[in-house]
Amino acid sequence: MRPAGPRAAAVAALVHQEQGGYANLVLDAELDRSGLAGRDRAFAGAVFYTTLEKLATLDYILGQFLPKGTARLDPPVRAILRSALAQARYMQVPAPAAVNEAVRLTRAFGKSSAAGLVNAVLRKSCGYDLGRAVFADEVEKLMVLGSAGRDVAAFLHQYYPQEALRILTAPADGGLTPLRANPLKTTPAALAEALARAGVQAAPGLVPGSLLADFAGSPARTELFEQGFYHVEGQASQLAALCVGAKPGETVLDLCAAPGGKTLTIAQEMGDRGRLVSCDVTEKRVGLIRAAAGRMGLGCIETVCNDAAKPNPALLGGAADRVLADVPCSGLGILSKKPDIRYKTLDEGRRRQLLDTQRAILDCAAGYLRPGGRLVYSTCTIHPDENEGQVKAFLARRPDFRVIAPGLPLPAGMEAGPYGALSVPGRAEQGLDGFFICVMQRDG
Repeated sequence: MRPAGPRAAAVAALVHQEQGGYANLVLDAELDRSGLAGRDRAFAGAVFYTTLEKLATLDYILGQFLPKGTARLDPPVRAILRSALAQARYMQVPAPAAVNEAVRLTRAFGKSSAAGLVNAVLRKSCGYDLGRAVFADEVEKLMVLGSAGRDVAAFLHQYYPQEALRILTAPADGGLTPLRANPLKTTPAALAEALARAGVQAAPGLVPGSLLADFAGSPARTELFEQGFYHVEGQASQLAALCVGAKPGETVLDLCAAPGGKTLTIAQEMGDRGRLVSCDVTEKRVGLIRAAAGRMGLGCIETVCNDAAKPNPALLGGAADRVLADVPCSGLGILSKKPDIRYKTLDEGRRRQLLDTQRAILDCAAGYLRPGGRLVYSTCTIHPDENEGQVKAFLARRPDFRVIAPGLPLPAGMEAGPYGALSVPGRAEQGLDGFFICVMQRDG
C-alpha cells in the first residue's frame, strides 16, 4: 500500500521529479493519484515546490552531516530528508514535528533501516547556522545562499553581481497571486470585493488593472475563476499584453500564446471585437488557449496550430495591425516561479539554438505585420543576448522598424533603454518577474 498523506505525496513527487519531466506536471499527476484535496493538497504542493526551490541549500546543509552527501542515498530517503528540512527551515513547521514525520515516512516507504540516519541527520541539520559556512568563492556562496545550480549562479554573478542574491531570493509578485479582472464581466474593484466575500484579500498591483491576491488554496479552484471573472497572469506578462495596444475591431496576432494569459488580456483590451489569432506549436497547447477563451466567454479569439519559427503565408498574409512575439527563452527572470530553471545547465550549444529560434520567430513576426503596425517582442529572461541583443540585431536586418515608447507608464523596478524595457526581480516591492518588453513600429 502506498504511504498516504500530503508529506508522502510530496516525497513521491520529488522522487519522480528526479527522473525527469516538468515539475508542475509531475506534481499534478501525483496529487491526482493521492486523492488529496483542499489544504492537504495545497500543503503537499508547498512542500514539493519549497524543496525544489531550496534544493542546493538543503543539500549543502545535509552534506555537512552526510560524509558522502545526498547523492548516494536511496531516492525516497533523499527526498524525505530534503522535504523535512525544507519544512523545518522554510515553512514554519516545528523541527520536532518535521523530524518525527520524516522518520515515520522513512518506515512507511519501506526504508526502516535508514530511520536512525534520518533522525540523526535531521536533528543536526535543522539547527545548522548557514552564517558560519565558508565558501570556496562567490559563485558557490550564491549557489548555497540563493539556492541555484552552478551555471545560473555564475551567470548572475557575471551580469548582476550586486543584485544576484536578491534576484535569487525575491518572491514573484511579492509572494502574492497576480490576477487580471475580465472587464467584460467585472472591474478590478468589484472583483476585489467579491474575492473578499470569499475570504481572499486582494489589492491593486503595479500594472493597471491587475490585482495581487492572497489565496490559501488554488486560485483556479474558485467559482469566480470558473465563471470567467478573472484569469491568473503575472504582472509583467499582463504588461507585455497591454503594450500591444490592441483596439476594438483590429486584427491582432499572438504568435507564441499558450497557455493563453496574454491572449485573454489582449482580447479584453479589444472589447472582444475584432480578430485575434492566437497560435502555438502543438495542438495540445492550442487546446489550453481554446479552453481559457471559452471559460472567459471571449469570442474574438481564433486558435491556430502554427510553428512561430517558420513563415506561414496563410497566416493573415501580412495584414496584422499588431503582433505579439513572446518568444521561448531561458526563463532566467522567473526563477521563483519555476524552480527547475534554477538548476538548468546553460549549455552553449543549446543557448545558440535558442537564440536562433528567437531570431527566426522575430523575423516571421515582422512578416505578418502591415506597414504602420506594432510589433511587441518579449521574454521572461534577464539575459541581454536574448533581449537587447536580439532587438539590436533585428533592427539592423529590418531598417523599416524602430523602437517606440510603450504608450503606458512603466511600473516601479522597470527601466527603459534604447532597445526595450527590462524588469529585474527584487528591484521593487511586490515587483515584477524578470521580463523584457520591446515595442516596435513598422514604418510605411
